[in-house]
Amino acid sequence: MNSSGRNEYKLVKGFFKDNWLNYVFGILALIVVDVLQLLIPGVISNIVDSLNENLATPGFVGEAVLKIVLLAIGMFLFRFVWRLFIVRSARKFEYETLNTLFSKVVSLTPGFFDRMKSGDIMARFTNDLRSVRMMMGPAVVVSVDAVFMTGLTVYFMGTKVNWKLTVIALIPLLFLIPLARYFGTHIHKRFERVQSSFSALSGFTEEMVSGTRIVKSFSVFENMDKLFSEKAKRNLIENIKVVRIWGIFGPMVQLVASSAFLLSLFIGGRMVIKGSITLGEFIAFNTYIGMLIWPMMAYGWLMNIVQRGKASLKRLGLILNAVPEVEEPKKPVHVEKVEEIVIEDLTYSYPQSGREVLKGINMVFRKGEMVGIVGTVGSGKSTVAKLIAKLYPVERGKIFINGVDINDIPSKDVRDKIAYVPQDPFLFSDTIKNNLMLGGNEKEDEEIIEALKLSAVWEDVQKFPKGLETEVGERGVTLSGGQKQRVTIARALLRDADVFIFDDCLSSVDPETEEKIIRTIRDKLKDKLLIVITHRLKVLVRADRIYVLDDGKLVESGSHEELMKNNGLYKRMFERQMILEEIGGGSS
Repeated sequence: MNSSGRNEYKLVKGFFKDNWLNYVFGILALIVVDVLQLLIPGVISNIVDSLNENLATPGFVGEAVLKIVLLAIGMFLFRFVWRLFIVRSARKFEYETLNTLFSKVVSLTPGFFDRMKSGDIMARFTNDLRSVRMMMGPAVVVSVDAVFMTGLTVYFMGTKVNWKLTVIALIPLLFLIPLARYFGTHIHKRFERVQSSFSALSGFTEEMVSGTRIVKSFSVFENMDKLFSEKAKRNLIENIKVVRIWGIFGPMVQLVASSAFLLSLFIGGRMVIKGSITLGEFIAFNTYIGMLIWPMMAYGWLMNIVQRGKASLKRLGLILNAVPEVEEPKKPVHVEKVEEIVIEDLTYSYPQSGREVLKGINMVFRKGEMVGIVGTVGSGKSTVAKLIAKLYPVERGKIFINGVDINDIPSKDVRDKIAYVPQDPFLFSDTIKNNLMLGGNEKEDEEIIEALKLSAVWEDVQKFPKGLETEVGERGVTLSGGQKQRVTIARALLRDADVFIFDDCLSSVDPETEEKIIRTIRDKLKDKLLIVITHRLKVLVRADRIYVLDDGKLVESGSHEELMKNNGLYKRMFERQMILEEIGGGSS
């Protein structure tokens, strides 16, 4: 996958640069909470010593209780402040990154989606982004809290109680550094595998949900269920591996922290007996040790969050660092109207594929013409359409629009002037009207109805309970295959394009309807260029020119009449289809 630098790290650095004040205020509030929390054991120590020496009075105790209440209120207020600044910033990062990811994805060319499944992309948009958000919010809080809480607690333990006891109690904590480094590396690797297995599971699930009808019609549910179970089990195994290593690491951290507490009880208790420290100081010291247990545990939790976040950030980078395979020109040339498209000696192989799909083809398409492209299965017909629409990269000097190399024309200009209707129709889970006005392409109802009439689907729409406001369901599931194809054609006809490419997009309707639709569109759009790719040759009888492809090579070209005189591939294909129609076999 192409890369243009580590954009995922630039994204994080840029966010911190723009929002550093929020984090500063949040961290300061967090430190205040830690300080207030550490003042409470001192107050308790004074109360215990006063009670132990029979010096306490009701007023003294009441004043001490009031101090604790005020400290608790202060902790509550400043805890709200740090949550407001840091947690909100993390959510803001999630929101901005989600928009950045979406903008990046929609800017990429089809080649990217040939390599990365939609389910995999969705896993990165959800699970991975959530892990990074945790690293940008809770991990920041935990890291700061762990460092400052540990440092301040140690300071209070030494200055308020006894430095010798403090040093002895903290000896076990030295073992945390090698533990964290060792387990952190393993957690990172394991979590990368978890996310990969989850992506595979998400991709498979998305495909199965989309292809439910196929699964049921072929009665292969048991096979698909078995495959799903295998992928789900793989995801479970990888998750269990993470849980297992975390299950070892967490208790070990807790053991280290608890060891400090045990040393405090043993050594501190003897100091109380000897009179080196008071009973109140001993209780305060053990309270401080109790406060240290959370930061010690936090180191383990922090390691888990950070390693998960780093692994997920790396996965997001595969999207953020992806570069569209179709490069934009440094010195763009703008074309006002498409008058002519010329293909010269074009040989083409898809990126990352060594097989030549097209081999030295030459074609010419002119404004006002209807040009057909036919051929055997896998002969490269659709590839020609995709290259004209600039969906895949092509070397210089092969495709020209108005004499200008297509590589010198911005992709947006090309796609604004070309309405491409692919083989597989796609409708969004919305109303028919909103699908037709895709991307805010506002049109009057009269224009919409005209387009639906041209694509021979208006009568069907009128029969729907809500007409144009009918919800088509996910991917247009409530419509038949033919209806979906005709609605997508109507959507293309609503565009103010110079070129219309119909890539075998009427395969689900009967031959007569397809012929009628193409003829009607041809009569209506006489000043436009129509490129029709079809396997039903009868549709192209009125075409100005027909190109015949076989195994990526251009083997014939000419009008229908000229090709029928050649006794070549076109004539054989046409006559075969006519025979099949006569005997009731339909078109091939």
